[in-house]
Amino acid sequence: MEFVRRRTGDGGGEVLAFVALVGFAISTYASIAHLIPALGALRPALASALLALASITIGRLAAGRPFSLDPPRGLFLIGLCVWALLSMIWTRAPEVTRPMVFELFKLAAIYLTVVNVVNSTARLSRLCFVIVICALAPAFGTIDRWRSGTDLIDGFRASWEGVYADPNHLSMTLVALVPLALFFALSKRGLWQRAVAGVSAVSCVAAIVFTHSRGGALGLACSVGVWVLLGQKRVRAGLVALALLVALVVFAPSSFWERTETLGRFERDLSAMGRVFAWEITADISRDRPMTGVGLGAFQSAWGDYAPREARGISLVAHNIFLSVVGELGLLGFALLLGFVGSGLGGAFKVWRALSRERSVAASSDETLLGITRALIAGSAGFLLCDLFSGYLISAHFFFFWALLACCERVQARSAVLATASEATPARAREALR
Repeated sequence: MEFVRRRTGDGGGEVLAFVALVGFAISTYASIAHLIPALGALRPALASALLALASITIGRLAAGRPFSLDPPRGLFLIGLCVWALLSMIWTRAPEVTRPMVFELFKLAAIYLTVVNVVNSTARLSRLCFVIVICALAPAFGTIDRWRSGTDLIDGFRASWEGVYADPNHLSMTLVALVPLALFFALSKRGLWQRAVAGVSAVSCVAAIVFTHSRGGALGLACSVGVWVLLGQKRVRAGLVALALLVALVVFAPSSFWERTETLGRFERDLSAMGRVFAWEITADISRDRPMTGVGLGAFQSAWGDYAPREARGISLVAHNIFLSVVGELGLLGFALLLGFVGSGLGGAFKVWRALSRERSVAASSDETLLGITRALIAGSAGFLLCDLFSGYLISAHFFFFWALLACCERVQARSAVLATASEATPARAREALR
């Protein structure tokens, strides 16, 4: 019995940590400080993250249980943080690198907090449902601004508040949540939960359209496509995807299609050509400083030294998460980021494959974990595709979503341990495990 208690031990500290983590998710995804300005001074996202980290750490110390670094994913992330810290030695812009290194360490702490706290399918499901509900805030806000014509970028691109004021970041975040919303909308849950999730899915798609983000359009197609392909009931999933496509064709404004068409003639589009220039400059930096780069966040400061003559007056970010890291942290930083991203996706895919095989053989797999894993893989594929055109490394949404991916494998592994332990305990212990 003690063997089982050590592995299931969810003391008060862990429960408080999960509640605080839910608070962090609400603060981050709903941008609660902008919904309720009076909370802004309290910094709810930071406060809830610190409470979650402190609670889980103290709880683990009190119970004599270790705080997991989630190898290999967490070790890749810690390595990336350490390398970013060292880049302060050679950075071209120390005033930029210093705060960005601090932010990266904070995001790594949030990642490790999530993977330690979310240790069951129930917790993972609840947290995912919370962010699906929270997506209604930026989605409705974006739709309302489009409808009223308020604060439109370039006269036609809608966005919202805070980090969502950038339409590319907004669309990227919503792209990742569409498959999750579809999962909950089609699941065997209560009517109100399915209805809210359905509204969230449709609202997210509409908001992505109104941002006029070309990367968002590609990411949405990717995430929904992967979600359909990974499903057991592909006909039903395909019909849902087809319904979204038809609605998109019928209701999307002409400006959305006009901007999307510029993907085929990018050389005439200033925004698209800025990305091309940024990618060429990254290649030049890599040839000049292959191992170190120019320092975390210093890409724009180095622009003038590497840009071609026709691009020296614009100074942009790298617009690609991997190329950004190549330019700022060199090939070693790129390898560490690739290891972190790849091991997160690979672990989740392994869970999806194992649960799918179980389901086809005996229908005994964890249906909820299978569905969430499928949705997270699809959402992360779309998110990553968007980030190939945006380049946001310092993003709470990125690290939080990859933590949820990691939780899929960790939850499955913990469930296997509990199943083995319950077989070796009396009937009363098995009942307690339920």
